[in-house]
Amino acid sequence: MNIKVTARHFNASEDLQARVQEVAENLQKYYPNITGISVILDAEKKNVRRAEFIVSILHQTISADAEEENMGKALEIAIERAERQLKKENEKLKDHRAQPTASVVV
Repeated sequence: MNIKVTARHFNASEDLQARVQEVAENLQKYYPNITGISVILDAEKKNVRRAEFIVSILHQTISADAEEENMGKALEIAIERAERQLKKENEKLKDHRAQPTASVVV
């Protein structure tokens, strides 16, 4: 899995980058077939911080973003949104239909 972290309009500290890497790696427990994650951290506007996760899975891309007063809150909310979407996609992969029993088939 390829993880790319981009900071726009500010310099991201080593601690912030390490935290983002760790959180991005933890997304694999919600959907095992993630091919790549791109994280964009933005501080263009005054007092508004934006975190965006773009997650590439088998045949599609999932995007989750959040705008908050500080980067920690924005990162936390964006992660929750990405987790929710990945859980939903993982449920779609599972086959929830009942299997026919041998007595019904015969």
